[in-house]
Amino acid sequence: MAKEIKRQIRTRIAPSPTGMLHVGTARAALFNELFARKQGGEFVLRIEDTDRQRSEKKFEQDVLTGLKWLGLEWDEGPDIGGKYGPYRQSERGEFYRAALQQLIDDERAYQVPHGEAIVFRVSEEEIVFTDLIRGTVKVPTSSWGGDFIVARSMNDPLYHLAAVVDDQLMQISHVIRGEDHLTNTARHILLQRSLAYETPQYAHLPLLLDEGRRKLSKRAGDVSLLSYRDKGYLADAMLNYLALLGWNPGGQEEYFTHEELVRSFNLSKVQKGGAIFNQVKLTSMNKHYLQELDEDKLLDWGKKYLLLDQKKNHELLGMEEGRLKAALKTEQGRLSTYHELEVLLDWARPSWAGEYKSDLLIWRESTAADTINYLSALAEEFKLMGNSDWVEETLTPRILSWIRARNWHNGAVLWPMRVALTGRENSPGPFAVAVVVGKTETVTRLELAHKKLQDSISGE
Repeated sequence: MAKEIKRQIRTRIAPSPTGMLHVGTARAALFNELFARKQGGEFVLRIEDTDRQRSEKKFEQDVLTGLKWLGLEWDEGPDIGGKYGPYRQSERGEFYRAALQQLIDDERAYQVPHGEAIVFRVSEEEIVFTDLIRGTVKVPTSSWGGDFIVARSMNDPLYHLAAVVDDQLMQISHVIRGEDHLTNTARHILLQRSLAYETPQYAHLPLLLDEGRRKLSKRAGDVSLLSYRDKGYLADAMLNYLALLGWNPGGQEEYFTHEELVRSFNLSKVQKGGAIFNQVKLTSMNKHYLQELDEDKLLDWGKKYLLLDQKKNHELLGMEEGRLKAALKTEQGRLSTYHELEVLLDWARPSWAGEYKSDLLIWRESTAADTINYLSALAEEFKLMGNSDWVEETLTPRILSWIRARNWHNGAVLWPMRVALTGRENSPGPFAVAVVVGKTETVTRLELAHKKLQDSISGE
């Protein structure tokens, strides 16, 4: 058995820049970061760009942006203007050449006849190692089909060789990655033994599955981390959700800050079975975090996503900031992603014309004639109110008292008021909406509703 590392805790995430940052890779990065922070250790970022044909800088940048969006900071790397850049395998060729030469000299590897590729020799045996999540793992080398290539040439190492060399030189104590690497781990242990390296401790995370319990493939569905940011998901919500994919601290709590996750994280509580990536649950979690935003942060969030389609949302963006902030606040409890913004805030537009069917104004057992009377009376009562009274704390008790004094039913009066102001069955409370749109516009919309219902009766 290879000797295990007994030194400072150091973990790493080592994505390949051949595509956008996958949510599964982001989850692995989070688990590595949480484990290192919990143990007082260090977290390293390494870009594994040995695949020169498929690696692209735009994908590397996507990785960096995605990790920073989640709030995951790595602890070391090449200094770039006072900040740490990632390690890149494309800049570490000398270390791989030395390791390849050592394998060849020790006859643990050979170059193919009349070629440059370097092949690692494999004898038939069973590789046994302890996984911190799965316990004892046994992998027979016979399952690989013989020797395997570790480099295309002395200057072109492949994944297995480069990863093993870097884990040794970077003093990685724990390799925490997906269970699809189990066979790779056995290969890496063989390479470590041949190079007289120490063996990190391994922990293989459950795969992320779609709702059909299939592996969450890069080719199926939306699995790019930043695509969720671009749809209005908050970093705190995504971080929280990713942490609970395959791990549970116990208890009923489901909302955690990053600091709370660090305190609670333990590899022993990572499950072995696959974790379902459920869009509905993620959206529900995002809704919770949106409801926690203060008014200023909610305004910043709303403006950011309205600006994605500036032409379409020019009227909302052109509103007085206080009105937009108040409108967002009234709809805050209904927001899950930014896709709802345009629909939910439609009523707040100054040019809103009330495109709804007139019969929607009539509440339950009320009649059209009664509703016309309610709308007219409400409009006249609002005209009597001063602008200084146009706040929800004053408006609400006054109108409710006014309704009681006439022995009317709250629903019969407030339902048509709601519809007249928003055109919707489900909307914020009518008084909250009235405050946002203002006294003059409230009266105008009530009078338009009155006319709409009156015209519908006349046309029968």
